Amino acid sequence: MPLLAPVLTRSLESALECAFACAFACAIAATPGDTTHYDVFNHGRLAGAMQVVTAGDSVLVRYGHQDRQRGPDVVATYRFAPDGTLRSRVVATGNRITRTPPREAERAEVRDGRLAWRAGRDTGSVPVAAGAWPLSSVDHPYELGALARALLGRPGVGRPIAQGGTATARVVVDTTLVAGGQAQRARLIALGMASLGESFVWLDEANAVLASSADWFITIRRGREALLPSLRAIERAVTTRASAALAARMAPPVTRALVIRDGDVFDSERGVVVPRQTVVIEGDRIVAVGPTASVAVPRGATVLEARGRTVLPGLWDMHTHFFSGSEAVSGLLHLASGVTTVRDLAADADDAVSARGRAAAGQLLYPRMLLGGFLEGPGAWAGPSEALVRTEAEATAWVARYDSLGYRQVKLYNLVHPDLVPTIVAEAKRRGLRVSGHVPRGLTVEQALALGFDEVQHAAFLMSTFFQDSLYLPTMRAYSQVASAVAPGFDPEAPRVTALLAAFTRRGAAMDPTLNVYQGSSALPDGTHPVFGPAVAWMPPTMQRALAATPADSANTRLRGTYGRLVQRLWEAGVPIVAGTDNLAGIALLGELEAYERAGIPAPAVLQLATLGSARVMGEQRDYGSIGVGKVADLVVVDGRPAERITDLRRAEVVVRAGRWYRSRQLLEAAGLTPR
Repeated sequence: MPLLAPVLTRSLESALECAFACAFACAIAATPGDTTHYDVFNHGRLAGAMQVVTAGDSVLVRYGHQDRQRGPDVVATYRFAPDGTLRSRVVATGNRITRTPPREAERAEVRDGRLAWRAGRDTGSVPVAAGAWPLSSVDHPYELGALARALLGRPGVGRPIAQGGTATARVVVDTTLVAGGQAQRARLIALGMASLGESFVWLDEANAVLASSADWFITIRRGREALLPSLRAIERAVTTRASAALAARMAPPVTRALVIRDGDVFDSERGVVVPRQTVVIEGDRIVAVGPTASVAVPRGATVLEARGRTVLPGLWDMHTHFFSGSEAVSGLLHLASGVTTVRDLAADADDAVSARGRAAAGQLLYPRMLLGGFLEGPGAWAGPSEALVRTEAEATAWVARYDSLGYRQVKLYNLVHPDLVPTIVAEAKRRGLRVSGHVPRGLTVEQALALGFDEVQHAAFLMSTFFQDSLYLPTMRAYSQVASAVAPGFDPEAPRVTALLAAFTRRGAAMDPTLNVYQGSSALPDGTHPVFGPAVAWMPPTMQRALAATPADSANTRLRGTYGRLVQRLWEAGVPIVAGTDNLAGIALLGELEAYERAGIPAPAVLQLATLGSARVMGEQRDYGSIGVGKVADLVVVDGRPAERITDLRRAEVVVRAGRWYRSRQLLEAAGLTPR
């Protein structure tokens, strides 16, 4: 423990921790009335709980919930100064699903005029100044509430964050709600924590936590559950207004025509770059493309000079998850990275439909949205969704609902009963919807394809499908955990893999690898992060610390090699690959495409699968995916040659979405990044 107390030995530290825990337990026992209980809900289903026990200047928090095969178990102890300043915090984390008991994950303490912290590899020490607050790397509602209280005690001032930057708080809504005949004051606090966007927490009249932000999982004080619909509606109204204001502020000037002049156009049909081309856009369509010398520039047009730049079709991210609370930042990051179409695969239906409509109307700065409807089975392991199907009637009703809302496909999840799959597939096909998803437990990838899957999400299934028993033994595990466990000895060249690839080609099915989520954080040979690359240095200090690449690790390198070879084999076999992230908007897609190139897919082919290839999979190649007369004007201008090296995509300068153009740097800066 050299950071916090150089003279302490590990045994003495453990003894002190034990003594503190025993003393704190006695204090808690002496003050049973100081315990506040909270429940955690997942789409109306009880998923966990939080307890907050106060004893003098100390607080003990126990928080946990179940999320599929994941289950955080957090024990945190706090001590506060009289003015609300944090004096110490110790956080232990475990996993209630795997029965891993909580162990210390981070610690912060004020001693001898300095605030020191340790959270994994992130350690530091700064002089105590104006009540600096060490941000926690462990997410739970009490932590947000404690920071909000400390900030509200210094209105308009903010507090320095120990890891860098400044934390701020503002009261967004102050209202009184009534539920069950009982009035409840509720204040929605927006916290800026030197990160991307703001975080929400609800406080009551005494500045105690009333509820967390209303998202997939929401924590609320026990007995106040009836307030949940009102809290959610208020948050949605707040974010909708903020997004509309941002879209209006960033809107480009109205012009008769937009001309991208003298750039090198990537022809996604042929996979080649055509030099010295000019593109003319009127409204949301391309009206002319050709050699600069022969294309006339309309009078009064806005002209963007692109000599030496590459002009390519807008990118597609085929695996995203929309959250209303982060919609503004996500939209900025998507567009800044050149992403003009996203496919959402799990958002709540009301949120997804609202966002799709607002994005199309220019009231939300966001790519065009294609929607995939989520279907899950019941059970303790169910995913975060209201669409739980138990019977054929329930399954067909949900497919019909998604169709009526203009969805393009349905996505099956882990616990859909195998007996329901033929019914779901038949109803979806009858309505012209694609079928994709995780492979439900009890089925292999080949069986899912034989039953009518058009696409499989996540490359991990290409490994875990061969180890069905290990999904349950020695304990129930996620497919990705099984894949990671077997990857070191997995042979991508094995005959069974060849047979699996043949099943894809027979079915004409696509693969959505989400390769970036299996890359880990160990550095590439050049020292950069394997997913976020140089963009880590653009982020606020707290994010830089959290996302910093770790030293190169041979085991992680082998894991990447296994996944990379699987994806390369898919490409060699002619299986359509769609690029999706399931990760941070925009920036992670560029990491996904870089991983494909590292896996051996040539850069022009990578660009094709991220543009025209995705459009073809979704049956939209007539209007999207390439640059040509009559196509929707979704384009990106890059200061580089991504057809030679994919990493040049990180140098996007201009993105055009349906004829509206934006400068990437301005979008990144609006999101809180500083490109370099």
